[in-house]
Amino acid sequence: MRENGVDMPDPEPGGNNVRLRGKTDTEVLEKASEVCRKYNPIGSGKKTLSDPKTQDALLRFARCMRENGVDMKDPDFSGGPVRIGGEGMDPESPRTRKAMESCQEHLPGGLGKRP
Repeated sequence: MRENGVDMPDPEPGGNNVRLRGKTDTEVLEKASEVCRKYNPIGSGKKTLSDPKTQDALLRFARCMRENGVDMKDPDFSGGPVRIGGEGMDPESPRTRKAMESCQEHLPGGLGKRP
């Protein structure tokens, strides 16, 4: 991802999520994600994102983030890439970090906390 313009640290050993540093241009992120898809440990996500349980989990995550003070729209599953987050959402802000900590259990596919 870094080789394709996305500023992100290596994942922590045994960790379940990856955080971006600062703000990343949506177009750059989408391009890098496509180029690096083969390295994604949870696969392409196409089958997963069409699963009603996964969609429900992502909707719960977005609602939880809003309840914790982060302005986040519900993901759109009507086609194309599904974006989680929103324009101007700063992943480095204390509010966003706290909300992510509280809400990550809703993220499907190994992205949230594991019991």
